[in-house]
Amino acid sequence: MRADANSLRNQLLLWLLALLIPVLIIGAAISYFRANNFSNLAYDRSLFRTALALSDQVEVVQGKVMVDMPQKAIDLLEYDKDDWVYYRVTSPQGETIIGENGLALPAQTPAPGEHLYFDGRLGDKEVRVVAFSLPLTGTSAQGTALIQVAETKSKRDHLADEIITSMMLPQILIVLLAGCMVYFGVRWGLASLDRLQHAIDSRSHRDLNAIPIEGSPREIRPLLRSMNDLLLRLQTSIAQQQRFTADVSHQLRTPLAGIQTQAEMALRETEPERIQHALRWICSGTERLSHLVHQLLALARVEAGSNRQVNLPELDLMQLSRDTTAEWVAAALLRQIDLGFEATQQAITVQGNALMLHELISNLLDNAIRYTPAQGKVTVSVTMNEQVALIKVEDSGPGIPEEEREHIFERFYRLPGSMGDGCGLGLAIVREIALIHHGTIHIESGAGELGTRVNLRLPAGITHQDLLP
Repeated sequence: MRADANSLRNQLLLWLLALLIPVLIIGAAISYFRANNFSNLAYDRSLFRTALALSDQVEVVQGKVMVDMPQKAIDLLEYDKDDWVYYRVTSPQGETIIGENGLALPAQTPAPGEHLYFDGRLGDKEVRVVAFSLPLTGTSAQGTALIQVAETKSKRDHLADEIITSMMLPQILIVLLAGCMVYFGVRWGLASLDRLQHAIDSRSHRDLNAIPIEGSPREIRPLLRSMNDLLLRLQTSIAQQQRFTADVSHQLRTPLAGIQTQAEMALRETEPERIQHALRWICSGTERLSHLVHQLLALARVEAGSNRQVNLPELDLMQLSRDTTAEWVAAALLRQIDLGFEATQQAITVQGNALMLHELISNLLDNAIRYTPAQGKVTVSVTMNEQVALIKVEDSGPGIPEEEREHIFERFYRLPGSMGDGCGLGLAIVREIALIHHGTIHIESGAGELGTRVNLRLPAGITHQDLLP
């Protein structure tokens, strides 16, 4: 029932028939009134001619109004094969000279020589009456004689019915023909949609090629273009996932193979030193593998968040950055790196996900510490500039060549000749989190064209401009 109610074919038919049916009703009403009008007009004129013929028989003898009509004339006057005809002649004094005494007089007597029509009743019959005021000038009588002729409405109604029937039958046929044409026209017009549906249903789920637009109705071409855009985005996304899966399998295969090899060697060795060396290599490989898995899981969480509405409450970016930097102090000291934090404001409020922003800052610090040599320096600073929060992570490492700065945000991409033990996912995670928070990320050289500075800009909310003491 719901599908039928939402059917485009049914809606078009209902709307078109909703226009045709009122047209038929209005046409029937107009035809009815016009038929009644024409039938009344024709029979009223015939009735008036009968009244004139009757008035020719009125005579005035010695001041008295009389009607001298033979019986045959009376029979001829009263005869009508389709109706009943009544008449009445009234003297100037209001006396009935001849005819039906029960025939009602008009509410207003017409002027001499004039006539009028009105509806009345004679017993239980409805009649149509013409009243003609016959002037008696030039006779021995004074005033006017009232000539009335009446007939029932049966033949008028019969004529009106014939006129309506003759006018309505063509209209009904036209409406039926129009309805059939509309039905088959809509069905033929929507046939292209059925063919399109069949073409889509017969496709394989692996076929993500664009749907052909040529030959389709102009009205659905925007929909087909949108569907093709969606298919293209889906094809691109699936291709990215396939490449990502291939890269992940490659990245996981190497450390797992190394760990397995070292474990087998440790089982075969009998010398303690060689066994310890293999175990240290296994521990190092496990650490790298754990880091890779952690990065993969973080990237999966971030990408899942980019495909849905992420809750972005207000948080203090300054405090979050300070606490995250403090978590990396031990790792920096272990590598003999000076890790510092700088801020010029007590608080900067942004709308963001605390876990994601923590992951973002952690990845920036992880990269900076991994690729900065011993005795180096890493500095995190958070500032506010024109309603934009700016996080800077600057290191004194080897730096990133300008031509490589766009590529390092790609998954599993590592700089040629890089000596670090990263897996190439950290900055990819950073970029995804920045996009979710409507932020931008830019890489440039550090102070004195040494090292690397990563600039992350996020839209800020309420800020406190109190300077730190």
